[in-house]
Amino acid sequence: MDEQSRPGIRHIRRWTCHKLECFTDYVAAYSKSLADDSYYLELYAGCGQYSCNAADCTIDDSAIRALKERFARYLFVVETDQDAKRLRETAATRNGKNLEIITGNCNSAAIIRRILDHIPRSASSFAFIDPPGYRRLRWKTIERLARHGTDWKGKKMDLLIVFPMEMALLRNLTRPECEASINRLYGSRRWQDIRQEKLTGTIAPDKVRQRLVVLFRDGLRGLGYRYATDFKPVSFSRTPFYHLIWASDRDSGTGILEETWGKPRYLPCELLYQPRTDSKNV
Repeated sequence: MDEQSRPGIRHIRRWTCHKLECFTDYVAAYSKSLADDSYYLELYAGCGQYSCNAADCTIDDSAIRALKERFARYLFVVETDQDAKRLRETAATRNGKNLEIITGNCNSAAIIRRILDHIPRSASSFAFIDPPGYRRLRWKTIERLARHGTDWKGKKMDLLIVFPMEMALLRNLTRPECEASINRLYGSRRWQDIRQEKLTGTIAPDKVRQRLVVLFRDGLRGLGYRYATDFKPVSFSRTPFYHLIWASDRDSGTGILEETWGKPRYLPCELLYQPRTDSKNV
């Protein structure tokens, strides 16, 4: 469909397309061992599709890709009614029977209550959290998801967080006007020690990145997760714009991250691209 007939569709760059390809393989591998009543939650869902700037094509976003897997029920939080309408229309052509779309700010207390009302405390659940910048990611939201409940095996909600770094947090770390938003991201002021070392030049840029990720990861461990690990995805064309943080009470997540985000790959617009034919092979 011509993009002019779909106003508001988001245009993405190649690195985002690369991230989606990795996510496709990840969620396929992750879902293999799911219980029959497992829930999928996506906090920052979009309208269902993107337009790729690198090629004249439209590609599915993470919400539509996740619908191909064996979760029992899906919950998507979108920001606008327009995005909700488009996502519902696109999902209806795939697997739209067991989904709920919630419109609003996923960080608001009212929206969080609606989300958690849909997920039984005893259900196995997975949350994909890919915010459009660090300002939209708030520690209180993460905390409420982690403390919602445990399944019959005593495991909390699994969290896969795309942690924005290069063009978001790192760029704004030393700006005074960004202090409040970074406090909300971490739920504390402990990150300011890293900022001070950056300002005085006593810490290298790579070390700044590492410590910012570790600080957030260790906060997840403080919420009681047995496993909280971070993973730097394989470089697509430059330093990745993000890191991945996995929090879970099960030990299988780290290996899947390495298998799916740790290998070079071709994109759909490239000659040597090999599409995944089913969810049994990664």
